[in-house]
Amino acid sequence: MSESILNTLREEYRQSEHLMEMIERCEDVAQKKELYLQLKSELMLHMKGEEQTLYAHLMDDVGDEEAEELAQHADSEHQEVKDLIARLDNTGIESAEWKMLFQLLKENVQKHVEEEESALFSEAKEDFSKEELEDFGDEFEEAKSHIDPEA
Repeated sequence: MSESILNTLREEYRQSEHLMEMIERCEDVAQKKELYLQLKSELMLHMKGEEQTLYAHLMDDVGDEEAEELAQHADSEHQEVKDLIARLDNTGIESAEWKMLFQLLKENVQKHVEEEESALFSEAKEDFSKEELEDFGDEFEEAKSHIDPEA
């Protein structure tokens, strides 16, 4: 049985939160870098998959201005996260600047998740049936399988 895209996204949010906590506690530079690369890959796959599925459906299928605005806002937040990731990639992981940028990334991701789990998910539940959300879950997993997280 297919899982709702909303449940899948929630599970991924929890995994990202866990990785961010591990990165913050990690004192071994090599391990911290490995954890960061894992987080980066998971975030990029998540964001690109979400943009190609849930956001696309909210912007194109519904004809609901509020849904479209929520999806566009969430998409702009994704761009902020991508920009922070690019800055982190070009900053030494042991530097104070990297720690500051990572904290900003964590805060942006947490804010984004809170907004999505309240407003955007509520909108999706109003606009789509349980079956549609399950179909979107399948589409999301399929989309992620074709995404290069480095691109």
